[in-house]
Amino acid sequence: MTRSGSYWDLYESQANTFAAQLLMPKKLIISEGNKILESYEEDDGPIFADDFASAMARRFKVSKQAMEYRLNNLGILS
Repeated sequence: MTRSGSYWDLYESQANTFAAQLLMPKKLIISEGNKILESYEEDDGPIFADDFASAMARRFKVSKQAMEYRLNNLGILS
């Protein structure tokens, strides 16, 4: 069976989106993200986007790339 780029790309994209929504629900992303931002503001001042993505990835036990995908998808990182 040959793999057609657009056919598999569509299904892979849909699968990635579903997995991101399942593992990193929007409400939980916002709630945990606010906690991380508050803790950084109290201790260290503003947080860089890269550090925020890393902290969120650790919190959700996912890769940084997966978290960046989700944060970008939600419009939190641009």
